[in-house]
Amino acid sequence: MSDSTKRPRLALIGISGYGRIHLDLARGCRDRGEADIIAAVVINPAEEAANVAELKAGGCAIYTDYAEMLHRHAGQIDLCLIPTGIHWHARMTVAALRAGANVLVEKPLAGSLADAQAIRAEEQASGRFVAVGFQDCYDPGTRWLADSLEQGVIGRVESVRFLGVWPRPRAYFLRNNWAGRLQLDGVSVLDSPLNNAFGHFVMLSLLFGGAGDDSTVPEPGGVELFRAHDIESFDTAVVNVRTAGGTRLWFGVSHVSHTTLEPEIVIEGSAGLAGWRYETEAWLHGAGGRQRQPVLDQHASRRLMMAAALQKLRDPATPVCTTAMAARHTRLIDGLHRAAAVTPFPADLIEWTPLEGATSPVATVRGLDAALRQAFVEQKTLRECGFAPAGEPIARGSG
Repeated sequence: MSDSTKRPRLALIGISGYGRIHLDLARGCRDRGEADIIAAVVINPAEEAANVAELKAGGCAIYTDYAEMLHRHAGQIDLCLIPTGIHWHARMTVAALRAGANVLVEKPLAGSLADAQAIRAEEQASGRFVAVGFQDCYDPGTRWLADSLEQGVIGRVESVRFLGVWPRPRAYFLRNNWAGRLQLDGVSVLDSPLNNAFGHFVMLSLLFGGAGDDSTVPEPGGVELFRAHDIESFDTAVVNVRTAGGTRLWFGVSHVSHTTLEPEIVIEGSAGLAGWRYETEAWLHGAGGRQRQPVLDQHASRRLMMAAALQKLRDPATPVCTTAMAARHTRLIDGLHRAAAVTPFPADLIEWTPLEGATSPVATVRGLDAALRQAFVEQKTLRECGFAPAGEPIARGSG
């Protein structure tokens, strides 16, 4: 912004689905007098009639096409919010940058490494910034832990492991046209638990594992991608990789269960331990004893994310989740799909049962929950823990 006395001008591309969260963030800023909402793209105005009316009453121009909005408001948007499907992130972000806007794009940064690189190139060429919506990176407790690890409080970080299980019913994969897809209309999506719901915690694991390590190498046989749902991608994964610096990373995730295991990260160092628990705490135990900081809930973290993006308009030194950071996550996901194909769970291991509060059944796989817990503790693959479902690989991502 050229004039620090003016309120930042916001634009949104999408206000439905997850876009509702960004709409609420923008409204909060507007209502507190921190920013103005000058334009929004709404592809379903009839369904969003009440929100459209409210936005228009506040002076916001409504469009059904993002290219038209960016063309008409070129040079007038200070921050463009992009909470859209994965396959739209790159083209919309690049277009917004070319229209002179800074961008807050929802995670992941992009559906392929090539798309992530295109965003980064345009960001550099435009002189604008792109902040990425990995909201936990903006949490003070999370940043305290990352800084402590970088300072060597528990010595050299040797391994980082993360486990999370969130049940998702069949309807979850039918909610839009890209859920569970590898590609859509020729554009890479690579939707999966590791790239979507649990992507936040993969990003944190990479952050805790060492900010300077940009590449990861799968352990031999260390990438297991499974699916119970009728999708292209996977709904369950166990991943063993090493960073370029030698830190071992282990991820275990699934949407195939009746049991919720909230995300937990455990970090082993040469001189201590540390950990991070979803919406609870960050902690470390080194030579100075045990220390902890609270971790905020997702609503509070998102508000901090939005505040940081607005502050960065006036102070370029304000820390955000950068494209350089987020591209590490995209590089990892891209590499996993190149390293292994998706294997279906055998039908005789899958049971479909009702889930409280859901309108469609959830899948469970016999023996999977116990195997995931064991694999997390031992940092092994499911097969190494004796869980070896038969099945032929069904898909490999082309990235």
